[in-house]
Amino acid sequence: MSSHKFSLQTRLTLLVLGSVLLFGLLAGYESYKNAMYEADQLFDAQLAQYAQNLMVVATHSDNDDEAEAMPPHAHKYQQTLAFQVWNTNREYPRELLRSSNASGMISALQVAEGYSGGEWQGEHWRYYRQRDTQRGLDVLVGQSDRARNELAGEVAWHNIAPFLFGLPVLAVLAVLAVRFGLHPLRNLTDSLHSLSPEQLNPVTLRDAPQEIGPVVEALNKLLGRIARAMENERRFTADASHELRTPLAALQAQVQAAQLSTDDDERKECLAKALQGAERMAHLVGQLLTLSRLDEAAPQVDPKHVDLEELVRECCAELGADALARNIEIGFSSQTMAQIAGAPDMLRILLRNLLDNAIRYTPPGGRVEVKLCLADDAQTELEIADSGSGVSEEQLALLGQRFHRIAPGTTDGVGLGLSIVQRIAEIHHAALTFDRSTLGGLSVKLRFLH
Repeated sequence: MSSHKFSLQTRLTLLVLGSVLLFGLLAGYESYKNAMYEADQLFDAQLAQYAQNLMVVATHSDNDDEAEAMPPHAHKYQQTLAFQVWNTNREYPRELLRSSNASGMISALQVAEGYSGGEWQGEHWRYYRQRDTQRGLDVLVGQSDRARNELAGEVAWHNIAPFLFGLPVLAVLAVLAVRFGLHPLRNLTDSLHSLSPEQLNPVTLRDAPQEIGPVVEALNKLLGRIARAMENERRFTADASHELRTPLAALQAQVQAAQLSTDDDERKECLAKALQGAERMAHLVGQLLTLSRLDEAAPQVDPKHVDLEELVRECCAELGADALARNIEIGFSSQTMAQIAGAPDMLRILLRNLLDNAIRYTPPGGRVEVKLCLADDAQTELEIADSGSGVSEEQLALLGQRFHRIAPGTTDGVGLGLSIVQRIAEIHHAALTFDRSTLGGLSVKLRFLH
């Protein structure tokens, strides 16, 4: 089973047990090394003690007989020693004492004075040799390393055995501890399961740990944004259906009136109004499609190098004919070579909507001014101002809302132009503000935050 299929509880339990087991093995290894060291020190001290005791005994002994075999062990840690004691005062050294298992030990080994090691009888032995020239004594005591290793191994095993046998109990306790520690996550899961698309209430979690608190806070912020987005979509759908129903009903009424009319002039007038309603509906559908694409395009925008000054000139030229038809003058001034990163097609839609709105709400003979400059904080700023009737303070706060029109009876707009502008500004991380212009109408400022 791959690791990504493990539950969080299983992962934490395995990590805890693995860490404890690794620590136990390392501690056991260190315990074994320490036991070996202490055993070596203890046995070396015993060898020296035995050698000194034998030297004292040999000083008062002149026995030429072979020593008797060592008696059986009285304790499991008691080790069998091999020893020999020689008298060196004579021309030929004479053996005074020896253990029954040490026959010919000195003659078979070249053992230096003090501590040393070597092979004898197929095993590795540890030796201690001491000479006393005044007394004429030579003492050699040996001990097999097997005894030392067995003792150190038993000490290490006794140290680590309780840990190994207690590991299952530790596993159960770890599972219970992890399960108890993850209880807030299960509460959070239950709270999320209780939510529905119709009721995205904030998640409340009592006594949430510090690690869960930021998660709950982020979830509540996300739920809030989703709730607002869903509410906006519901309102948008309702407004869109209403806005589409109105021109459709008017179109149907004009067509029916044209069918029933017997007067050619009246029929032409009805058809002209029907065509006007169809154009308004086509404009509405186009704006709705544009807004829908913008809502989906934010994560997919590929920023490109855009010459904003050149783009503004092109848009002013494109809408120049509409302005001339209404006897409206468009002025453009630039104080900077504005180079920004963005989506040229979206920025073109933004500029066309702002210029189109300015032309629509400016009476004949008026003026629209477009300015491009650097703000005090060195950010690129675009301002489009008109000499229209202006907007009240109450209306300024509502600008940008979908299907909101300042003067519904004076223009044929659908109330989506500024919503599209606002969405494109959000995608480009630009600040959009509305204010009264020095020309008397509305001023729209767009500051691109680099």
